Amino acid sequence: MRTLVSTLMLAALVLVVGCQAKPATHAAAGAPAVIASLTDQRVVWSCPECGMDYAGPGKCSMCNVDLVKESVAYICPADDQPVDHAGKCPRCDANAKVVKTAVAEAAPTGGAETKSSGATSGS
Repeated sequence: MRTLVSTLMLAALVLVVGCQAKPATHAAAGAPAVIASLTDQRVVWSCPECGMDYAGPGKCSMCNVDLVKESVAYICPADDQPVDHAGKCPRCDANAKVVKTAVAEAAPTGGAETKSSGATSGS
C-alpha cells in the first residue's frame, strides 16, 4: 500500500512540474521578418494557414508551416490599372487593391527526360 501511494505521489509531482514547463516557441533566430502592412513590396512569402506576410522564405512564426512565395500587385479599383504602391491611387482618390498571386517554383532540371524512340519510318 505504501508503494502504491508513493508511486501515485511521484506521478502527480511529475504531472505538476511538466504542466508548468514553458512551451517551445516556433520562431527561430533566423526567421524572416513579419511585414505588418504592405506598402510597395513586389514579392512576399505568406503563411497559407494564417495569412501573415513575411519578407523572406522560411516558416511561419505562429503556425510553423512553410511559407509560400507570392507576387504582389497594386491595382486601382476605378480603372483596373497597376499603381506603384498601396494606399491612394495617384490618378484618383481610391485606395489601391492588393492582389497576391502564388509564384510557382521552377521545376528541377536533370530529372526524367523524354527520349525519342529512335524508330524512323523508311521508304
